[in-house]
Amino acid sequence: MAHANGRKPRLLLLDGHSLAYRAFFVVYPPNRPDTGLAQLSITNERGEKEFTGVVYTFANMLLRVWNEQQPDYIAAAFDVGATFRDAIYPEYKSTRQKSPETLEEQVTRIQHLLKTFDIPIFTAEGFEADDVLGTLARRAAGEGMEVMIVTGDRDALQLVSPAVKVLTSRQRFEDTILYDEALVESTYGVRPDQLIDYKALVGDASDNIPGVRGIGEKTAQALLQQYGTLDGIYAHLDAIAPKRVRGALEAGRDAAYLSRQLAAIRTDLPLDVNWDACAAQFDYQRVLSLFRELRFESLIKRIPQAPAAAEVADAGDDAAPAQLSMFDASAEQPPTHFVPRTPTRARLVDSDGAYKALLAALNDARRIAFDTETTDADPLRGELIGLSFCVREGEGWYLPCVAHTASVDGDKAPPWHLDPTSPKFEPVVLALQRREVELIAHNAKFDLEVLRGVGVTLDKPVFDTMIAQFLCDPGGRALGLKQMAFNYFGWQMTEIGELIGRGKRQITMREVPIEHVAAYAAADADATYRLRDVLEPMLRERNQERLFYEVEGPLIPVLVDMEMAGVALDVKYLGELSGEITERLRDLEKRIYNVAGIVFNINSTKQLSDVLFGKLGLPTQGLRKTEAGGFSTAADVLDGLRDQHEIVPLILEHRELSKLQGTYVNALPKLINPKTGRLHTDFNQTGAVTGRLSSSNPNLQNIPAKTEMGRRVRKAFIPRKGWRLISADYSQVELRILAHLADDPTLKEAFANNEDIHATTAAAIYDVPLRDVTPMQRSNAKRINFGIAYGMGAFALAANTGMTQAEAQEFINRYFARFPRVRDWLEATKRHAAERGYVETVLGRRRYFPELTSRTSPEPVRRRAEREAINHPVQGSAADIMKIAMINVHRKLREGGYQARMTLQVHDELVFDCPPNELAPLCALIKREMESAYRLSVPLRADIAAGKNWDEVEAVS
Repeated sequence: MAHANGRKPRLLLLDGHSLAYRAFFVVYPPNRPDTGLAQLSITNERGEKEFTGVVYTFANMLLRVWNEQQPDYIAAAFDVGATFRDAIYPEYKSTRQKSPETLEEQVTRIQHLLKTFDIPIFTAEGFEADDVLGTLARRAAGEGMEVMIVTGDRDALQLVSPAVKVLTSRQRFEDTILYDEALVESTYGVRPDQLIDYKALVGDASDNIPGVRGIGEKTAQALLQQYGTLDGIYAHLDAIAPKRVRGALEAGRDAAYLSRQLAAIRTDLPLDVNWDACAAQFDYQRVLSLFRELRFESLIKRIPQAPAAAEVADAGDDAAPAQLSMFDASAEQPPTHFVPRTPTRARLVDSDGAYKALLAALNDARRIAFDTETTDADPLRGELIGLSFCVREGEGWYLPCVAHTASVDGDKAPPWHLDPTSPKFEPVVLALQRREVELIAHNAKFDLEVLRGVGVTLDKPVFDTMIAQFLCDPGGRALGLKQMAFNYFGWQMTEIGELIGRGKRQITMREVPIEHVAAYAAADADATYRLRDVLEPMLRERNQERLFYEVEGPLIPVLVDMEMAGVALDVKYLGELSGEITERLRDLEKRIYNVAGIVFNINSTKQLSDVLFGKLGLPTQGLRKTEAGGFSTAADVLDGLRDQHEIVPLILEHRELSKLQGTYVNALPKLINPKTGRLHTDFNQTGAVTGRLSSSNPNLQNIPAKTEMGRRVRKAFIPRKGWRLISADYSQVELRILAHLADDPTLKEAFANNEDIHATTAAAIYDVPLRDVTPMQRSNAKRINFGIAYGMGAFALAANTGMTQAEAQEFINRYFARFPRVRDWLEATKRHAAERGYVETVLGRRRYFPELTSRTSPEPVRRRAEREAINHPVQGSAADIMKIAMINVHRKLREGGYQARMTLQVHDELVFDCPPNELAPLCALIKREMESAYRLSVPLRADIAAGKNWDEVEAVS
């Protein structure tokens, strides 16, 4: 058998159950059940939530190995029931845990995945998958093939030969290792053909193969190197020394031969094999359909074959579209061509006549989807290249706003373009501003900011398909336009990297042939237009219309104004602070080295672990290990060891200072926009499943507010010259929401009377008068007050307070005894989540928990979901209320003609730039609007402070 190009045909053999089992522990790692993969799920045809994280991981592995190895044939093997090994030794594999139901449920999906790829699955009654693989490998090698066995364990290493290799992984699934004969021998000290006898001697704990008691790895290696085989060893038993080894071998003869029988992979099964049926070929559309059903949109581009077709037309030309080929986006190569796999007809506006046709279409439209193409992902730094519009399905317009430098048919693109700052662009704006037209965009905030940058303000609501999708499926990952188009329409759209390339040789959209930009941009607008009709009924069906139209939609222009305004930084002060931190870090390093008695890399996890747990002997009981096998030095681990050795607080301080310096002190000045001289963060409405705003570039949500150095970083945030900075902070808003939701009379009364809620809680739990509450009692009460909304249990409370676990449990029991309504609400929320699969905020924002409606969710995953279900109504309601407050304050600022600007939102706090003459009325306005944003059964309270920077603010009465 020979391959067309002269090389031997290549066969890929997949060890199905072994790889699935390995994938399971990637998704559900021991002691770390909170990976994002664990949350992947679909709703199956029975209307049930079905987890797909293991299937995704398996598919990821399959595609990677397929693309890397380019096999000619592929086959898979799976276990089926009991085997002959169980019959001769009932204890075989008895020490292995039973396969979790979650795994078995997904193995069925994995087998369906393989069948969709036309990969035959081989099984044999009474035998293991290893025996099937061994038989297939031996037969294929005998027929002149190169064989690679892909497996999750190392049992198959005995099959390695000149024609057979084994690909498996180390502790991390993606960390693969390819075994040939030389690597097997260097790793195990014996040849592959000796591994069966090696296991016969040393046994295999994972399979409960007994081996010979008293014979270890080194002894087994030495014996096999000298005598060759197990039979050779026993033939020379009398000559073996020392006496202890000889005695062990003699006593364990039966166990050795039983173990060899158990360990030996059979290679002679009577399998009916047709290699043509194993050809590495499949129906692309069937695979695409399955990936769409499973929501594996991120894997589409890696499917080994991808046919393509496209449509591009001139604005005034109804002729057949040009056919382009798919651009293969290899790293650091500029694109030459591409194809969007959509049915969109692109109309390029390249003349005055075409522009008139576009204006007529826009003015006749009841709905307009629009999108911007820029040179940068930052809307304040990028140049607007062009705009695309869609007014009906299947057709998109592209309006170039600059002169593109290239065309498909010639060296230069058509010179026609429309500068959006010119009067000639005004009819487009007027068409978009019409009262009766509905605007649609995907991630509208970006497009509105790009347009604002060229002097165009669209002052009307926009249906944002990204936000609509987020409200309908807040836990989903598919928020990108192209992901959504794939999930809903089956479109395989062109990614931006296929258009402009990647790496050092990446080009800008301006340099891409204008016809290609037109096709790309038109498809984006068309997809956005169509998504509106998919998502609008979903919003209604899931009771998210109010949130969408009254909160999230109106918040978009608020965030646009905030991001465009930006914040000022005291760069000189940050430079001085950086120098101070550098000196402190040097001092800390000297002290750490002195205490450790050795100089080492403090930032190296391995070296730090060796010093702490090796050289210094810090206790390791109960500590988790890293993937490399050492003890973890994560922040929470070190915090628990703070009192064990003087070096630990020094390391924690070193880490905090290094992080602050790298993340903020040194980084923030580099992010200042050179055009504005200000820092512009990006607020994300879809970044947190609870509905809280997140921020990026930079992330200003994580600047510590309670540490001295964190406060000093905040000092660098200043108002405009001569202005004042206002900080408006909701006071204990989550506890107020908890009191409202639980309808607890004691908590409600405390808030109504403006009492110290933590002291009131302490007085109730400890049964002492309010005036007699000690600082320690208040501190413990504060921890449980805040922890209850996060599902805190006795273990966490003990860790946070220094109580024993028993004391912490007793404390929690007393809390619930005094606040029974809170306990009842917690239990009712968990029941609601389990019965309906979701919980809601006061405004109806939902978070879904398929983990609680699935019968096969692992217990750690279920417990985590229950904690999140408890937290969502509280934290999510706080997010909703904050957004309403932002919308109302923003509207009042505009209506009142204020110069002041809202610049930041961080957790429960709003920050403003304010001229001195507006300070008093603005503080009163902010307080009034924040406290009246939503009517709870307890009063909302906002604390207002002002000062010369974000840290040095004083309360305003």
